[in-house]
Amino acid sequence: MVLTEKQKNEIISFCADLVKIPEESGREERTARLVRQKMEDLGYDEVTVDRYGSVLGVLRGCAPGPVLLFDGHMDVVPVRDKWDHDPFGAEISGGRMWGRGTTDMKGALAAMICAAAFLERTEFCGKIIVSASVAEELLVGAALDRILEDHHVDAVVVGEPTAMKLGHAEKGRASIEMISHGTVAHSSRPDLGDNAVYRMMEAAAKIREMARRSDPLLGDEVIELVEISSLPSPGNGSIPGRCRALWECRLLPGETESEFLERLKEALEGIDRTEIKTASYKLSAYTGEELEMDDYLPGWTADEKGSGLLNAAADSLRECGLAVDYYAAPYGCNALSSAAMRGIPTVILGPGDIGLAHKPNENIRLDELLAAAAVYGEICRKYSLVK
Repeated sequence: MVLTEKQKNEIISFCADLVKIPEESGREERTARLVRQKMEDLGYDEVTVDRYGSVLGVLRGCAPGPVLLFDGHMDVVPVRDKWDHDPFGAEISGGRMWGRGTTDMKGALAAMICAAAFLERTEFCGKIIVSASVAEELLVGAALDRILEDHHVDAVVVGEPTAMKLGHAEKGRASIEMISHGTVAHSSRPDLGDNAVYRMMEAAAKIREMARRSDPLLGDEVIELVEISSLPSPGNGSIPGRCRALWECRLLPGETESEFLERLKEALEGIDRTEIKTASYKLSAYTGEELEMDDYLPGWTADEKGSGLLNAAADSLRECGLAVDYYAAPYGCNALSSAAMRGIPTVILGPGDIGLAHKPNENIRLDELLAAAAVYGEICRKYSLVK
């Protein structure tokens, strides 16, 4: 897809408008209004907002065909550190746009929304859906999962930053909650109590000693302790009777939730009064609806069923003069919902360096942003032909 100068400027301008809105998970209302208005201005056939606040734009092609969905999330993580650039200024310098969300992932979202609408209806068959989803930063996959419940989709492109490498595999993710129980006593008489923190220390050591699974494509799984707390708190004068730990995990394909939990429980053999379970999370969306999830999403790799989309994406990169480098994503994103949980052919493909996400001075190269839009438009054409 060859972009005109007017189209290039429109993508950059829209990306800047998105970056200037500092909205975190569950607070995306102004971003959603901007996205909806842009889709309407660009001539989308249908623009709706679902009960959780995700915005969906639909474009219908010249003939019946497959349904291709592009997904990008609207929320960003908070700004906590010092920046050299205004994090919501969308400043352009050195061939880059600077600001929170440029890479993760308002750049890709702007490119998707514009590129699909720049196509003539005679250039593709079937239907294109662009979803601007909510709350990805806190509830990975939850909003897209609700979208896929309501819409038949044949293939999905998720625009998380891959530096325009073709993401065809991804580690899964899980949050695992571990609770050790003891008996409260005065700290002057620890012999009358049972310190839950000591029990948790033993349990944590067992988990750390576990053998890690490995995959030639995705590498080693990650099981990392990220949070620990005890009760009563503050603990002045008391032996803690309860201790909670949270483990963040990056998982490999081929293991169910029950199998993973059983492996953890086996590692804890000999540690009594300690329970382990998948963590559950809830978030109030800006619409007032409650979005929730159990945080276990398995990993995935593209299979033959997804070769049509994968080939179309590879051909589109070549058509736009880019190299085809395949990428196994070490992080978790909304693709876990479409690919791993629902088995829908999916690729991860977006502008920006994942190493800049969530960090001070996040930025995106403008040439890569525009290249992404060109590739997205080409995928719309080619996928409707190969399906």
